[in-house]
Formats: sequence, C-alpha cells, structure tokens
Amino acid sequence: MEPQYKTIWNQVLSLIEKSKYYDKETFDSWISKTELLKIEDGMAYIVYPTMITLNILKNTNGIQLLESSLKEVTKEEISIQLISKQDASSLIPEIKLQERTQNLMRTDFNEEYTFENFVEGNSNAEAYAACLSCCTQKNHLFNPIMIYGNSGLGKTHLLHAIGNYLRKERPETKVFYSYSGDLVTILLDAMKSKSVHGNAVDQVKSQLVSYDYFLIDDIQNLQLSSSQEVFFNVYNELIRKNAQIVITSDVHPMEMSGLQKRLISRFTSGLSVNILKPEFDTSKAILKKKLEGNEEICQINEDVLDYLANKFSNDVRNLEGSLNKLIFNATLENPDVIDLDFAQRILMKEPIVSSESELTIKKIKKAVTRFYGLTYKDLEGKSRQKKLMNARQVFIYLSRELLHKAYVSIGQELGNRDHTTISSSYERALKLMKTDQTFKMAVEKVQSILEKD
Repeated sequence: MEPQYKTIWNQVLSLIEKSKYYDKETFDSWISKTELLKIEDGMAYIVYPTMITLNILKNTNGIQLLESSLKEVTKEEISIQLISKQDASSLIPEIKLQERTQNLMRTDFNEEYTFENFVEGNSNAEAYAACLSCCTQKNHLFNPIMIYGNSGLGKTHLLHAIGNYLRKERPETKVFYSYSGDLVTILLDAMKSKSVHGNAVDQVKSQLVSYDYFLIDDIQNLQLSSSQEVFFNVYNELIRKNAQIVITSDVHPMEMSGLQKRLISRFTSGLSVNILKPEFDTSKAILKKKLEGNEEICQINEDVLDYLANKFSNDVRNLEGSLNKLIFNATLENPDVIDLDFAQRILMKEPIVSSESELTIKKIKKAVTRFYGLTYKDLEGKSRQKKLMNARQVFIYLSRELLHKAYVSIGQELGNRDHTTISSSYERALKLMKTDQTFKMAVEKVQSILEKD
C-alpha cells in the first residue's frame, strides 16, 4: 500500500471503528484487514483479505459505509470497487508500470531554452525556422521534422523552445517530449508487463497518441531496440491524426544502422535539416548572449571573444564552457579585465574538440577497464565481486551523465544486460555519488583518463 493511501485508509477505518457500526470482534477480525490499493478516475480499489470479509461488507451495507467514510476523509465523491488479494497481486505490476510511465512522460521544459535565447546564424537558420514555423501551423506541411547534426549544437534547445512556446502561446496544446532512451524504456516495460485491464502496450500507445506535438531527442538510440515495432505503430497513428512530430539525431536517418527501413523511409519523408557547427560570427554572438546582464560583474576584452569563437566553435557546450571557466577563474584571481593573456593562460590546456576526439561509450568502457585493471570480458561477465560491481556502476553512471545513452544501449555494452538492471544500477550510482566518497573519486579519476585520451 502506498504511504498516502495507507494514511487515508487508516483514517477511514478509524471513523468506522468509532461509529460502532460493527462490533469490536467483527471489525478487528475482518474490516480492519481491508486495504486501499489505489484511487483512480473517481474509483477506490479496496482489497478484501477473505470471502468472509466480502460477504460481511455486501450483506451489511458496508460498501456504502466505506464510501461515505472515504468521502468524509477525502472531501470527494469516490466509488468503491472491492477486489480480492489475488486480483490485487496481479494489479500491482500494472500500477507500477503506470507510475513509471507517468513519471517518464512528465515533461519539464528548460525555461532557458527558448526561441528568444537561441542564437540564429547560417549554421542553424533552417533548423530554427522549421521549429518555429511548426508551432504556428495547424495543418503541418512538413511532418516529421528531423534536425540532425553533431552533439552540442543546439538540437535539444530547439525541442525545448517548441515546448516553451506552445505552453505560453497555445496552452491547450498537448506536448510530449522525451529523450529516446526514456521512450524505449516506456515501450519495453509495457511489452514485458501484463495488465488486468487489457494489453499494457495498448494502454501506453493510447497515452502516446493523445498528444498534439511529439518531440523525441536523439532518435538514433531507437536502434537495435525491439520496441521499434511499437514505436512504428505509434508514429503512424500520430501522423494519421495530424500530430506534429519533431525528432533529433546525431546522424541523418539514412546513416543509422539497426533501424527498420520503413522507419527510415518515414523519417525522411518530411523535412530533414542539418544543423552545423556555428561559424565565427554565430559563435561570437552566442558568447555575447551568454554575457548579457553580467557586464558589470565581468569585463572581458573583445579579442578574447574572438579567441574563444575561433578555438571552441566545434561544440556550443564547449564554447560556453570555456567562457564559464574564464569567468570562474576571474572570480578567484580578480583581474581588472579578462584579457587575451589571461584567457590563453587559463585555457591553454583545454582540448579542442574534434570528431576524432569525440567521446564515445567505447572510450568510457576502455577508461573504466584501465582504471580498475580489468578486461572487457570481466566487465561484461556475471561475477558480482565488489570491484567488478563498482566498475560497472562507474561505467553506467558516466555513460548516462556524459553521453545520455539509453539503458538499452548501455546494457548491450555490458553483456546484453536487461535495461531495468541498468536503470537500477544508475539510480544506485546517483546515490553513491552523494554518499560514497570513494565511489565519487573513482568516477572523477576515470573522467581524468578520458580527458587525457
């Protein structure tokens, strides 16, 4: 029983006990053993332990008593549905699936990622225009819209900008946004679950196709996933009902291996727009945008912005990160102004990100095995020795934090482990980062290995 339901039901039972409707022996032996499983759509599901309890409730107007007492506690009109313990045990996996799905479907857009805050230039003008125009059109001319390009160039920003625009200008519009790895988790969980109210996959599909805008980040993580069939059906239904689909990818769909041909065909049937690394002027405009409102706190020479725009423009995150590093060091050293000498001294060891040095999951795997003195076979094996368990959790943590890899993809790198196992390990790793200094130091040392490679 969920804590909030336990609290509600304890109050209901207390009211019934005080009412003296049942004698003490009947109440203690049968009525007090009932439980509130859940409340959903105006219906409370009450678990009865035995047939005796069921007969007592039915033959003594007990259901009406439960409903009136529940209304007194919740101040709401709620009907009662009695279910046996056996039915309840079948229902619990469905409830957990619903809760997990609802959590993953809960969309929180980054308030900083708006169209107004997006710096437009030659490198991203088409992608910007496509995303902005789809927000104002009810008959979507281009569907789907695919934005593809290297990581760190603003694709996620544009998806969040769509969501923020629609919530402000068209609040009645239903918008779904998900990282593709989370979408895969939703679909795989549904495929593995049974529901007493029908097919769990159909329930999830009906939720997904109810949206007007369907925004998926990093669609390439759908590769090699058995959920492609379900996604294909969801995709077709969304198109049929004229919902706008916008997806992003690191590569053009024609370059995705492991993706069904019919999905590739549909992805390329709309509008595919490449977003490129920002040219010098756009890079400089991004830096100036980031400095807005902080001019009094941080004085920075124009030639420093030119230096940053020339050296770090391969990746917008890297570009902004280099500026952040200068500002942080300026707060430590307190120079009168951030000049070129200061910038070069602080950033002289910063790597210039290129496609050749781009971080991959294979590189994280290599760094983890080097740090722990293991082989790939050790990492992928079934042994539960503490050293191996720690190494796997470091690998899982960094793969999620640095690359946002799907649980399915991480599991494939660890001997085809199930995505739910990877998800649980990641949750444990998040807790260890806060509570276990040794684990945190291991993560930081592996990161230092990655930075040197």
